[in-house]
This record gives sequence, structure tokens and C-alpha cells, in this order.
Amino acid sequence: MHPNWKFAVLPLMLGAALLACAGSDDEKGSLEVTVSQTRLNGEGQSTDLYITAIDETGKAGTGTVTLTTKTGDLSAAGGLEAKVDLQEGKASTSYSCTRAPGNADAGVPAKECKGTVSIRAEWNGVKDSVGVTFPKLDAGTPGGDGGTDAGL
Repeated sequence: MHPNWKFAVLPLMLGAALLACAGSDDEKGSLEVTVSQTRLNGEGQSTDLYITAIDETGKAGTGTVTLTTKTGDLSAAGGLEAKVDLQEGKASTSYSCTRAPGNADAGVPAKECKGTVSIRAEWNGVKDSVGVTFPKLDAGTPGGDGGTDAGL
């Protein structure tokens, strides 16, 4: 036998190990969430959210998708979480955010619509997210603080 037979067998063993691991992922389908507008003004403007789910067999997803965000309102009912039912693998709802000052004495935090807000979706263990961007406040923006030189 050839003295370097161990080197000839090594690639075969590595190949077999890779094949054994290749099928171990638990594919649960796919989920995609998109928005009609990626930029909102933070003054009550809304965007439509579109959700598409496909199960592990390639068919239209069924069940409920949970949407969450850290600020703003999901759906007409408002709130940081919304559940939408898939119909033929699709669902839709809305998202909006209106800046509002908080009231520390009453324990009400300010609603800040700034930067990029992430809207996360989860269905059947599959996750996706989309971002909505809000402009930076300045003296010329409704709801802005006027800056330090406003009115001078």
C-alpha cells in the first residue's frame, strides 16, 4: 500500500462530513415584509406594510404573522404589536408614527419618530424586518424644537 494513503482518504472523509451536515438546517419557509414608503415625516404620515409568506413546500403560507416595532403605531388600532392573518400567503396593514412629547410625571414616555425605525415580522419561526426612516428635526420642520436661535 502507498505510504501516504492517509492523505488520499482525508478528502473523502471531509466530503462525507460536509454532506452529512448539509441537510441539517430546518427550513421553515420564507417571509418578506416590504413598505410602500420608506421615508415618513413623523407627523402622522403612514405607509402600507405588505407581508408575503411561503411555507417549506413552496406553497402560500397560512396562519398569523406577528409584527413589532419600538415606536409608532402598527395597524389602524395602533400599538407596538400587531397580528395579521395570512390570506393565500399574503397580508397587509399600516404603520405610522406621530411625534409626541412625553409626560414624566404621568409615566408617559415621549414618542420619538427619528432615525430609522425597524419593523420586525415573525411567522412560523421565520423572521424578516424592514426600516422606515424619519427626517432629523430642525427649525424648519413641523414639530421641530426651533433650535437655539429660533425667533432671533
